[in-house]
Amino acid sequence: MAVTHASYLLFLVMNPHPPRTDVPAPGRGKRWARRAVLAILVVALAVLVAQMASEESPEETAVATPTTETENSASSSAPTSTSTTTTLPPSTTPQPPALGPRYQVPPTEASPEAKQLAVDIAYELTTYERDSDHIATFEAIAGVDGASDLAAAAEPATYQGSWSRGEVIYPQMGGLRNGRASVMVVVRQSVGQESEAELSVVRTMDIRLVEGDEGWEFDFLSSAGGSFDDLEDLTLAHAVAADPRIEMPDSARIDILSGMVSPTLLNLMSELADLTPYGVAVLATGHPHNVFETDRQSQHTVGQAVDIYRIGDRFVVDDRDDDSLTRTIVEWLYDHPDVSQVGSPWDVDGGVSSRSFTDAVHLDHIHLAVSG
Repeated sequence: MAVTHASYLLFLVMNPHPPRTDVPAPGRGKRWARRAVLAILVVALAVLVAQMASEESPEETAVATPTTETENSASSSAPTSTSTTTTLPPSTTPQPPALGPRYQVPPTEASPEAKQLAVDIAYELTTYERDSDHIATFEAIAGVDGASDLAAAAEPATYQGSWSRGEVIYPQMGGLRNGRASVMVVVRQSVGQESEAELSVVRTMDIRLVEGDEGWEFDFLSSAGGSFDDLEDLTLAHAVAADPRIEMPDSARIDILSGMVSPTLLNLMSELADLTPYGVAVLATGHPHNVFETDRQSQHTVGQAVDIYRIGDRFVVDDRDDDSLTRTIVEWLYDHPDVSQVGSPWDVDGGVSSRSFTDAVHLDHIHLAVSG
């Protein structure tokens, strides 16, 4: 159909006035026929070439595309001689802080050899990793025979499963006589389980030395500077000792930070501070060892009692009305399950039990005791 249509168009161009069919002209029919046949052949050839071109173009595209994909696939899968380096992601395990420098005793110090040995021992006892072998450390310091005694004495500074960093502040001589020495090493101990320290305490370690044939040798650890059952107790001690709501003498803070005060009592003191600020007169240090004029040991001596002289902004002695804040606090303490005894200006239970009592001594303060 395309050939016929093209032939006709060419015919119209070549013959703008086609011959009349009703009056044939002699000799023109043959010339026109030849021209028509030639035109038809030219147009047919042109159309054929055009069709071949249009049909070949998609085929080339269709063939070229898979060929390119195959080549790309082969190129991507083919081994190459280029070397690669695998970079591992950084470790996400929290790392403890790096070890600090050791304390060096100047040669101008008093008894520098004794002090240096004591400093080194204090450092070893307060510097270790989460998985350190503490027994091996004790044996290296005290020998196999003395390791168990050292382990017991160093228990306050030994936190199993935690890292510790010791920083010696200063070694002071505590005694030097008859070939024996006491060196009191002030050391800051920072303890944690991840990358940051969870607590930091400055302790004084009393390290005893004896003079041997080759110089000073370790004798025993007289004190590790205070005992805490675990990290939580030490954190609690720091919090209570530094609580601005609780006024207390420095001797009471020393009792707390040295581990002399029961964690149960410390928790109770913190709970009381949530209700009202108050003032402490004494914990352990400064209080009679026994209940006055008796042979009974005071609960203050074992860190289980505190004396409070002020509730809120009023002295206990000036706040003894039945509707006073001090009376309300005494009743709250009496009802608290951790309290074993409350001495105050009131006998809350009317003498039914010894958990509450009053006398001439306890008109000016609240005696608060716990059982553990």
